Parts: sequence; C-alpha cells; structure tokens
Amino acid sequence: MTLLRVSGLLVWTMILWIGLWQDLSVANVLSGLAVGVGVLLVAREPLVRAQGDEHRARISWWRSIRFAAFVIYKLVEANLYLAWEIVTKENSINVGVVAVPLRTESRVAEMVVANVITLTPGTITIESLGSPAVLYVNVMHLHDLDEVRRDLLHIEELSVRAFGSGAARRQLAATAATEVTG
Repeated sequence: MTLLRVSGLLVWTMILWIGLWQDLSVANVLSGLAVGVGVLLVAREPLVRAQGDEHRARISWWRSIRFAAFVIYKLVEANLYLAWEIVTKENSINVGVVAVPLRTESRVAEMVVANVITLTPGTITIESLGSPAVLYVNVMHLHDLDEVRRDLLHIEELSVRAFGSGAARRQLAATAATEVTG
C-alpha cells in the first residue's frame, strides 16, 4: 500500500471514530489513530496484491450508484410486501431454499450478493460453497424458482459491474455470452 493510501485510510478511520463518539478531543483523535493502525495491520489484502492488478477490485462510481439505487428499491419493495403480508389475513408464505450458482469467482461479488440477500426482508443466505460459489438462500415467498435465481444473479451482475475486478467482469461477460448462445 502506498503512503498516501495508508495516510488516507488512517485519516478516514479517525474521522469515523470521532463521529462515532461525537466528541472532538485529543483522546478520541489518538484512539482513532490507534484503531486505524490496528485495522490496517489486521485487514491487509495479501491475495489481491499477490495476484496483481488483474484481480484487484475496481469501483465504477456510476454503476455503484445504480447498484445502491437498485438495492434500496428492492429493500423498499420487500418491506412493503412483508408489511402487506402482516396486515392482510391471506397467507402467501411459501418457504423454500434455493441454490444459486454464481457466474464469477469474485469474492467481492459473493460477499456483496450474500449480504444484500441477508439485508432483504424475507430472504437470508444460509451457506456459500465452492468456487465459483453456490449460494443457498432461504426465501420466504418462493413462488417462481427461476425468477428468484434471475433476481439474485442480477444482483451479482450489478455488483460485479460496480465493484468487480477486470477478471471478474470478463468472466461475467463470458458466462452471459454462453447463456445467450447456449
């Protein structure tokens, strides 16, 4: 990591720490610095650096905004659907576990997809196995298996386009091309 990046991360950690405590004091600045140093020592990225620039996550700001908007939309939709389920007498709950094979080996995409699934009311990621990962997702309203898989793969696609490495983006494009032709 470059000195500029390390110092930026330390400053950002101190700002977050001071914001957490809501008190600008010497003790909070020093403890924020200590926490930042601890985080940098523990949370290194040796695999990302060892594999070179090809497997390094790249952020596309426009696609990140699109991804965030999609996730917010899905969260609101799921909350409204769940609220409707609670308010009405009709029970449309149909619980099931769905296996969703991801199309890329991107650990970032796997983590983002699993967390977005878990954040969404009515779904939770149970397990992730293999490479490329297969996510096992518990779904509260399982009415169309293919639709659930399409939705989850769409989250993977958006996350790879927003945060994926060059290799993950090419892998996603190659799988999408074989799905169209095959």
